[in-house]
Amino acid sequence: MNDMQGMSNSETNAGLNEVHRFGSASESLFRRLYRGFNWRRQLEEELSRQRVLAGREASRNEDLQRQYLQLQDDHRRRGSELERLQAVLASLEEGIIAQDPSGKVTMMNRAAEAMLGGKKAFWDSELGMLFERYRDVGDIPAELTPLGESAEMPLNNRIIRAQLVAIGDENRRRIGTIIILRDVTYDALAERLKDGFARHIAEEMESPISVIKLASELLSGQPEDNAINQRLLEKLLQNVDILDQLALELLDIAKMKAGTFDVRRKPLDAEAMLWSVVNGVGPDVKRRGIDLLVMTRGLRDVMVRGDDTRLQWALGHLLRNGADFNNEGGYVALAARTETRNAKSYLLISVSDDGIGISPADLPHIFERFYRGSVSPGGTMPSGLGQGLYVAKAICEAHGGFLQVQSREGVGSIFTMAVPIHESQTSA
Repeated sequence: MNDMQGMSNSETNAGLNEVHRFGSASESLFRRLYRGFNWRRQLEEELSRQRVLAGREASRNEDLQRQYLQLQDDHRRRGSELERLQAVLASLEEGIIAQDPSGKVTMMNRAAEAMLGGKKAFWDSELGMLFERYRDVGDIPAELTPLGESAEMPLNNRIIRAQLVAIGDENRRRIGTIIILRDVTYDALAERLKDGFARHIAEEMESPISVIKLASELLSGQPEDNAINQRLLEKLLQNVDILDQLALELLDIAKMKAGTFDVRRKPLDAEAMLWSVVNGVGPDVKRRGIDLLVMTRGLRDVMVRGDDTRLQWALGHLLRNGADFNNEGGYVALAARTETRNAKSYLLISVSDDGIGISPADLPHIFERFYRGSVSPGGTMPSGLGQGLYVAKAICEAHGGFLQVQSREGVGSIFTMAVPIHESQTSA
């Protein structure tokens, strides 16, 4: 009995030991399993969190991509609008100059560059001073605010009207400046012509009419049986010719304006035509104390095709101009030769003088209708309507030639008149 009890206790202890060992092993196993399950849960949670973050990042990337594409579209659209704006500004006759707040020129269209003669000339002109006058204006009442009145100024041999306009932001703070330029040269000349034409033509007609009137009174006061006073009669006819020539010039100008001006085209001996003009003008030039020099080369048998009366008038006007704008003791020189230009043969006639010359401001305009330039201080303006050079140039061009000028103020001028040589002679 005791033996059986001892055996039972021993087996029980052995069983408990086995259970204890199994429990210990199970505890380690379950601990490891738990750790594995816990790590897996944590990993799944992390993966889930990362998936959420990745989704958010993808959504953010999509937003950024959309924003980027939108910015590209805006950039292209604004670039296209800017190109259209620049094309519009480039086509304007008005000059446009844009400046930043410091005055730096940020944009200048072609018309403005042509008026200035280039971007570099901005600060050397009165436009730079115009900007400086309003540089400190910061607050403006509107987005576009004119600064002062428009101003007229000489610019690169032109008369320009300039208007300064300040550009403001939404807070009415000045963020830039635009200068608008308009070439009013011809408007100014037209105004001057309108004011002075009637006076000039009255002055031109006053002298010959007075002479005609006086000569007529003297002749009418003489007894009928007296011999004709030849000198008075010559004076009378001379001044009638002056009025007749003035009327013909004005008629030619009207035809030029209407596009109906034309010239006769007959073969003319070039040398004979030149000497006819020299002999007609020479005595009057020499009476003024001015030497008249004539040099011809290779003109024997040279023929031109044209209107003898009008060609003589144009050349005579150049010679008289050389004397009118000269001083006693000076000279007027006529030099003639033949020359080929662009496969076409011309009679080239140069009329030079050592007179007062033409100012840089007047030089671009001397061939304009009724333009009368300025004179140096102390000088006197010769009589005339300012139509002579305009008509002379039109006569040369109507013959298929040209009239050009070179001049330096205080040194003198050279006018070069070209008339095509008679084609049959050129062919021969």
